[in-house]
Amino acid sequence: MENPNMAIQPDFTTEEYQEARLHLVNDAVDDQQAANILATLWVLNNNKEKLNWQTRKEQEAQRAQDEAEQAKEELAERQCRRLEEAEMARAEERKKNRTKHAPIRKVGVPSGPVNIPSLYAARKLKKGEYCELYFFTNISLAEVETFNPSIDDEALTLLKADNGQHIWVTASTTRDKSSIIKDEDLTWEQFGEASVCLISAMKEHNWEEERVDMHIDFWMAIKAHPWRRSPCMHLKRALLLYQSQQRQRWHCALSTLNTWSLSELNQELLNDACEEILDRERSQELENLRKVRNTCPSNDTPTNITLLLSAFRSPSPLLSLAL
Repeated sequence: MENPNMAIQPDFTTEEYQEARLHLVNDAVDDQQAANILATLWVLNNNKEKLNWQTRKEQEAQRAQDEAEQAKEELAERQCRRLEEAEMARAEERKKNRTKHAPIRKVGVPSGPVNIPSLYAARKLKKGEYCELYFFTNISLAEVETFNPSIDDEALTLLKADNGQHIWVTASTTRDKSSIIKDEDLTWEQFGEASVCLISAMKEHNWEEERVDMHIDFWMAIKAHPWRRSPCMHLKRALLLYQSQQRQRWHCALSTLNTWSLSELNQELLNDACEEILDRERSQELENLRKVRNTCPSNDTPTNITLLLSAFRSPSPLLSLAL
């Protein structure tokens, strides 16, 4: 449609519009009046077309503005989405390659040891799984400092499973069990240094604050227990055995709804741990006596050894005295 604002009013008095005028001419309307009527009708129609034109142009302008705003919003959404996706990708990259993106602290080179747990221990902590205290003792942390970082932590190693079959596993996810000192066999000095380092490692691996606080209370209770100051070594060993057993039980129970807090020590289970330590000591002493007897001729077995063997077959009053 052409713009009616640009239209030029025709001359209705010309011969071109004679037929149109004849339709209007009658006894009351002459030829000139008929031309005037045609001119008036044209003006009225042109004004109507101008209004329609204006309305259409306003609608088109509004539609164009709406489309432009929508396109602008869609562009902003796409840009925002791309930024979010890029940020998520960077976050995933930082999470996947944590070492690559580790921040540089404005501190000098440390003179003492750096408490960095092994890859095996770090993976356990990342999953929130049980990890032996040995990996956080000074001796184990010192071993990690001598580790060659160029070794691929995804390298495979052949491991003998519990069923006797050999399987390939990543070297960083396993450790030779024979080289690990069990929690109950640690010295109290090693237990102290390991518990402090493990608490720091838990925080670095974003363990829940409630869990970290529970472990702090648990180990503080172990260290503050009266048996810790007892001259009887089996009582001190019982505390470490209890710590090992109950921490493992707690981690195993996490997969169920039947969980509990380690903060408060269970004296009944402590007594059981003490009895287990005494049983181990009696069994070891009995085994030592048997070895001594086996080294002697059958007719020359010392009487005191025979008496001791008989005594070990009877219930020992040591536990009742200790408890």
